[in-house]
Amino acid sequence: MRKFAALLLSAALLAGSAAAAGPEEAFPAKYSYPGYPDVAQDAWYARDARVCYEVGLMMGTGSGFAPDQSLTVGELAAVAARINEAVTGEEIPAAVSGQPWYQRYADCLTALGMEVPEPTRAATRMEFAALLSLPAIREEAETYLSPINTLPNRLPDIDDSRVLDFYRAGILTGTDSFGTFAGDRTLTRAEAAAMTARLLRPELRKHFTLSDYGPFAAAGLAPSDVMFTNGTTAGQYLPYVQGLILGLEEDCAAQGLEFNWFNTVDGVTFLDYVKATALERFGVTRAQGTRLYQDFDVQVFYSRLIDWNGGLLDGKN
Repeated sequence: MRKFAALLLSAALLAGSAAAAGPEEAFPAKYSYPGYPDVAQDAWYARDARVCYEVGLMMGTGSGFAPDQSLTVGELAAVAARINEAVTGEEIPAAVSGQPWYQRYADCLTALGMEVPEPTRAATRMEFAALLSLPAIREEAETYLSPINTLPNRLPDIDDSRVLDFYRAGILTGTDSFGTFAGDRTLTRAEAAAMTARLLRPELRKHFTLSDYGPFAAAGLAPSDVMFTNGTTAGQYLPYVQGLILGLEEDCAAQGLEFNWFNTVDGVTFLDYVKATALERFGVTRAQGTRLYQDFDVQVFYSRLIDWNGGLLDGKN
């Protein structure tokens, strides 16, 4: 009986060890990388292409790696199915004569309740995130999606938890300093290799801090929109206005006062103070404002900014 109990304990410990196995153990290097004729050693994605080859996820196109070629949904399905096989041990179905090469990979994912739309067309960034958000990966999120980045409360164009988890883990970084996801955009094989390699090798993941998109969402403007005839953009003007308002809020809090636009500073209302100080900062007058500036309402901006940040002006918890 004691021997049987010991065996059960040993099995439990082994099972626990398997569950806790990191990406390096699940995806060991199995193949010797020969190099690709179309991947320079100093290319930004060279290490990523190598990792994907060594673990058997992306093996090239026959003549090379084709880094600038769009990744197809079928190729993405193959990568996702191979990842699932490595993590779960569940084998990919065997190829069936007469079926397209990608069918067995699509069937594998379909059995997991995942949709594989139009395998021959170029995959989008959203489809990449959706298909790599495998049930097995999400069940082991502490292992595969351990967060290393703190995100703002919201990103410009995405609130999908699957995508945000990839951001937090440093697998995705967005297409600009604000973290814009651009989910409808297609991606190249080089880009796909980079994101896949980060999933498999945590040391390749990216630490980053995103710029606050809240001011632009609140104003309904893009950072590049020109607000004054001297070239001052929304990217320059709106964060400065936000900073002025935040400073007034902090002053009110320090004095035990409630923020109100008709409070005064040096005999000037908060509203007029913000408008005048911002104009002075950028060396412009109201008359030099473009139509975008003329339509800009500071009070509405303030209210929408608080809504965007979940009740906080600067979005910090």
